[in-house]
Amino acid sequence: MIEDKIAPFIGTWILDSDASEFEQGDPPKSATLKIEDNFGMAVFTMNQVSADGAVTNDSFEGVPDGPEVKLGKSGLVDAMRLVFANDRNLVSEARRGGLTIMKAARELSEDGRTLTVTQTVHLVDVASFTNVSVYRRAQ
Repeated sequence: MIEDKIAPFIGTWILDSDASEFEQGDPPKSATLKIEDNFGMAVFTMNQVSADGAVTNDSFEGVPDGPEVKLGKSGLVDAMRLVFANDRNLVSEARRGGLTIMKAARELSEDGRTLTVTQTVHLVDVASFTNVSVYRRAQ
């Protein structure tokens, strides 16, 4: 069942800035990622404080291994899908016009205490950038 597969990812995760690597943008001063299961719907809530002190809060949701979801709120992407690459890797793809422009792979460590998010952004006709954010499970 999907609920069983999402269970190890559920919780609050705190960014370990020193262990993270950013090709695009400055690493945030702090960040948290909360993953919840809402009756089979995975809900992701991100809160971060940038290097210059600006606070950003964002969230999205999707059904793991479910259909692609059409999005309306962002002009940047028009659809998103969420799939399990394997039991320890949950991947989201943000798409525009059928092309993946952002992919975030969330890989859970063997002990379940570290979540490494590898996010790649493809800027059409420019380049691709990858940021690796390492999160530790909040106690």
